[in-house]
Amino acid sequence: MNRNVVWLLVIAVVVVGLVVYFGSRVDDDVLDQKPEDIKEDVKDRTEDLGKDLEDVGERLFDDGKYVGRSDADDRGNYGYIELTIKDGKIKEADYTEYQAPNEEDPKDEDYPYKLVFDAIDKLEEELVRVQDPDKVDDVAGATGTSEKFRAAAKNALEKAR
Repeated sequence: MNRNVVWLLVIAVVVVGLVVYFGSRVDDDVLDQKPEDIKEDVKDRTEDLGKDLEDVGERLFDDGKYVGRSDADDRGNYGYIELTIKDGKIKEADYTEYQAPNEEDPKDEDYPYKLVFDAIDKLEEELVRVQDPDKVDDVAGATGTSEKFRAAAKNALEKAR
């Protein structure tokens, strides 16, 4: 007998064996179900899926403007953020960092550590992109600013839920 024919027969026997084996494992209850029962089951699962989707909708943010503030650090500096939420998403973040000793003075062009201002721009952009303060990475060289930014954003988003 030709080798190819033998291999084809072996493959056919294996395929038939698998079909018989897995075919026998079908739950008899499934085969006995009536169309009405199947429709009811599909309806129940669809309703459950709808409830799951509603839960996701509840986790979105409410539209509006929300402000948040971080706690002051060891030097008395703190962060303040205003978030604009539209269609349930963060559309804009405006962060300002205030410095001691007068806690009403924002850090400005006189502040000696200029990297803070580049960091603020990156943090704002990243928050709008990822929509979650916990997913906003630290900016190298501005860890304190990054931490105050996340804390202020979380504070604002608590009000937006």
